[in-house]
Parts: sequence; C-alpha cells; structure tokens
Amino acid sequence: MRGKKRHVFLLILLLSATFLEAQEGQKHTVAADVTAMGLVGYNHTLKWYEGVDLKGAFHYDNIDFGLNLEALTKDIYSIGITVRPSFEVCRNGFVFLDGTMHSRIFNNYNTFEFVYAGSVGFRMRHFSAQAGVFSRTIDALDRDWHSTDSPVTEPFNLLYKVKASLMGFDHKWDVYLDAGNFNEFEYERMWEPIFTIGGRFDFKDRWSIVAEEMLKPAGQFHGTVKYYEEVFRIGIKYRLK
Repeated sequence: MRGKKRHVFLLILLLSATFLEAQEGQKHTVAADVTAMGLVGYNHTLKWYEGVDLKGAFHYDNIDFGLNLEALTKDIYSIGITVRPSFEVCRNGFVFLDGTMHSRIFNNYNTFEFVYAGSVGFRMRHFSAQAGVFSRTIDALDRDWHSTDSPVTEPFNLLYKVKASLMGFDHKWDVYLDAGNFNEFEYERMWEPIFTIGGRFDFKDRWSIVAEEMLKPAGQFHGTVKYYEEVFRIGIKYRLK
C-alpha cells in the first residue's frame, strides 16, 4: 500500500511538472511603448513649419503592431498602421515582414494620398535592411464618385531602407544613420531618398530622449524637384512594459 501511495505521489508530481511546463510554454511576451516628438522644418515650398509626431507600438511575442500620427502647421496630416512579424534565423539575426497602410492628407490642397506597402528585411543588433514595393493613389478629398475624372495611381514603386547603429539598437544610448525612400509618415519615389541621423538616450528605466535630423525631398505630392528640406525632431519615448 505504501508503495502504491509513493507511485501515485510521483505520478501527481510528474503530471504537475508537465502541466507547469506546458503553462510556461504558453506564456507570451507582451510590451508596448509610446513616443511623442515635436518638430520644426524648412523647405523652399512651405518655408518654416512646425508639427507633432505620435508613435505607438505594441509588441506581442515576435509580432510588432505600430500606429503613427503626424500633424503639421501647413494643414498636412498623416496616419499609418504597420504589422511586422519577425523570425530569428541566427544569433541576433531576424528576418521580418512589413505590411503598412498609410494615408496623408493635404487639407489646403483638398487632396489626399493612400499607400499600401509590403517589404521583407533582415535585422541584426547594429544593422537593418529592407526592400519591397508600395502602391499609391492620389485623389481629391471631396471627389464625387460619379465623376468621370480618375485619381492619380502609381501601382508599383520600389521601397527600400538601410539603417546602421553605432552602439546597437538595444543599447542604453545609441546614434544611428539610415537612408531610404520612406519613413513612418511619408513615402517618396525610389530616386528621392530620405537621409536621417538620429539618437536615443535611456535616462530612466522606462524613459528615453529621442532626436532626429532629416534631409528629404521638398516637393509637394512627390514631384521631382531640385530642393531638399531639413527637419529636426526631438521628444520623449516611454515604455509601458
């Protein structure tokens, strides 16, 4: 009888350990962060302008969800939604897929654009690169859908970006450089790259100071122009978890 009780006790321990191991395997990594930045820019068309950027990110296991909002004093507004699953393929090396829907409203011109974008990339601790395609439609805000006029459509554009980090993207402080034809708030044609130098400093457990200096094409509605504009951003990032 005592031997049977011991076997039952060992069986219960084994089942409990198996159950706890299964529960441990079902735990998920959840995190989120919010970034608020003020900006000032100058170009040949708009002259001086100001604005605010808001970026929110939700991280669930190996999938990142992003929501990006921008408002400029020249009555220009942007909104974008991004989904980015990633897969570890080597030590500190990840392949990721990026799907984005983005819209930008030029209220003074009664015009908006809508973008679908998809890309694939590779990210390591000090380097990231991605390439893909995007489709853009430019149309009037108050279009009469019975109108015979057609919106401007760009069915195929190349999308690309490379980014290099000095200290590593996960370091307490970092300086990075990137070059590509898009960011969270705008998409340019492939021959009109955007150049950015940025930095981040984690001054508290969940708080960071972030700043960017950007050089980008200055034309409205992505027309080819010889002028570039400069934009400076600075703000705060807070990690919710």
